[in-house]
Amino acid sequence: MSKRIELEASYYLDKDYDEILDKIKKENFKKAEEVTEIDTYYTDKDFTFIKDRICLRTRQVNSDFLELTYKPKSDNKSNKYGKREVNIKLLSEDSEDIEYILEELGFIKYVSFKKHRKIYSKKIKNIQYNIMIDSINQIGDFIELEILVDSQEQKEEFYDELDNFIKKMNCDKLKEKEKPYRDIVKDYLKRINNGKRNYYK
Repeated sequence: MSKRIELEASYYLDKDYDEILDKIKKENFKKAEEVTEIDTYYTDKDFTFIKDRICLRTRQVNSDFLELTYKPKSDNKSNKYGKREVNIKLLSEDSEDIEYILEELGFIKYVSFKKHRKIYSKKIKNIQYNIMIDSINQIGDFIELEILVDSQEQKEEFYDELDNFIKKMNCDKLKEKEKPYRDIVKDYLKRINNGKRNYYK
């Protein structure tokens, strides 16, 4: 099981983001991983998980393993936030059993989608900095900047550092991703059902 506090900011990417990739290389980030993830989000029956941006998610990473994630309520509705994240690593073949348990406990499957992710990382004074380039079919490309810390005290200390990270990567010029992926995809699917296929174009 992994417990950590993540400080994160997310933005939309244009189709051509070579300048961002060049900046990642210039800042000495190394590609740590390239994966395909299938994310399935759950909510409670009253949908307070959606309103409060509580995350209960299973994530299938390639065919390698399954991860169960919980993130508590977010008070910050912007694209920047810092909160605890708990991850439990499971076997891929456990997916049906985990789904059964969650639904038996009263949780509702909210949305599921596939995401292609490239992860770039480096450490500065034992603090991990991550950059994720995400592509979701029919939705678009995104960048997430993340700093991982171990305590609430570090979280408060590194809020300003997150702003510096954003500016250093020139992401302050990009359009903010104001909703979690689960809500962006859910909104898109609703509009597809209503025949408005170009909502995100």
